[in-house]
Amino acid sequence: MPAPSGAPSSVRLAAAQIIGTTIEWYDFFIYGTASALVFNKVFFPDLSPLIGTLLALATFGAGFLARPVGAILFGHFGDRAGRKKMLVTTLLLMGLSTVAIGLLPSYAQIGAAAPLLLLALRIVQGMAVGGEWGGAALIGIEHASPRRKTLFGSFAQLGSPLGLVLATCAFLLVTLGSDAWLETWGWRIPFVASALLIPVGLIIRKKIHESPDFEAARKQDKQDKGDKRTSLPVAEVFRTDWKRILIGTGAFSGVFVTYYLLTTFTVVYATETLGMSTSITLPANLVAALSEGAFVVGALLAPRFSARRVATVSAVGLLLWAYPAFALVSTENPALLYLGVGISMAFVGAGYGVLAADVALLFRPEVRYTGASLCYGLAGTVGGITPSVSTYLFDVTDSVYSVAGLTAGIAALMVASCLALPLRRDEDEPAPPALADAVPAPDPARDPARA
Repeated sequence: MPAPSGAPSSVRLAAAQIIGTTIEWYDFFIYGTASALVFNKVFFPDLSPLIGTLLALATFGAGFLARPVGAILFGHFGDRAGRKKMLVTTLLLMGLSTVAIGLLPSYAQIGAAAPLLLLALRIVQGMAVGGEWGGAALIGIEHASPRRKTLFGSFAQLGSPLGLVLATCAFLLVTLGSDAWLETWGWRIPFVASALLIPVGLIIRKKIHESPDFEAARKQDKQDKGDKRTSLPVAEVFRTDWKRILIGTGAFSGVFVTYYLLTTFTVVYATETLGMSTSITLPANLVAALSEGAFVVGALLAPRFSARRVATVSAVGLLLWAYPAFALVSTENPALLYLGVGISMAFVGAGYGVLAADVALLFRPEVRYTGASLCYGLAGTVGGITPSVSTYLFDVTDSVYSVAGLTAGIAALMVASCLALPLRRDEDEPAPPALADAVPAPDPARDPARA
């Protein structure tokens, strides 16, 4: 379907999604890597290694607890003021908070104020990510023709593996120096370098147009209510679409839990418990990112097989591979470590790529930013706190298979949630912007979320 007059090109839309989310996730992931490698020594030096690591990972998880707050806050304005404005706001907020983390004094310099400031900035990061993803996904999905919505939803997902590649490469470079240098100045470089990336994302995102679905919904609202909306988007979505929030959150939870266990917990486990060097464990994140990115293109299969089927196969794969993955990691063999991580992340990528559109299109345009962001943010919270929970679980059981069991349990929830998604096929024929993405009328045979 040709783009309407004045509409942004497909290349510009894809660039706005991919580059913007790559910068956001780079900022987010360098924190995860730093918390696994040095934050216990920089901000919690007076505690035992285990407690310091737990607290460092807890600050990592705090960013995920803040995601639903960001989803509600920025979702409100995204559904009221527009998708584009929130894309610019969240990118700027994330970038500035990341640079500020890189400039923070250590515990040795200012005492307990250091970890408190670290926690506060991590919460700002979490709120920014919680609000950013919804806008990035919707700006592509809502501009795309019906047949290409799953594909354009997947472009926002590519920012995750690309951001992880950049974050891992940045830390691989700074770990080339001594441990003392890494703990004093080296870890700061990836954070401060974010200042160089922010203008790139801002320039690209400011050149795109507002979503046609949002414009149509706003026009209809002016006709119906004189532009006076009486309910908050978050109140409306919980009142009318709470089952869909549960389904969307469950569908995303499996990919997030596996992702953060394989890229954060595994680094800590392999480095501190198995004694493997960071020159071996950090490249596992590169394998993870490349594998995930390659399989995000599972979105290309959606028009043929349906996005729900692709997501369900991904969830089943995560369930069946949970124990073999951790068994391979535990061998202390680098090649088997990379194999275990790579296959896990292939399943993650396939599901992650198609779920953006399927979850977003569960909701009506006037509450879609809030609804989709809540699903993503709540699932991210589940995934983000899992490394801390798993570290504690491993310490109590002295077995990595207890962590594998947790991974498998969340994957089983993902299977059930994906099966509950409406069977939506990307159609060839276009529909009016205000109705193209609307959730089908309730039908228990097709849409169990409304049954």
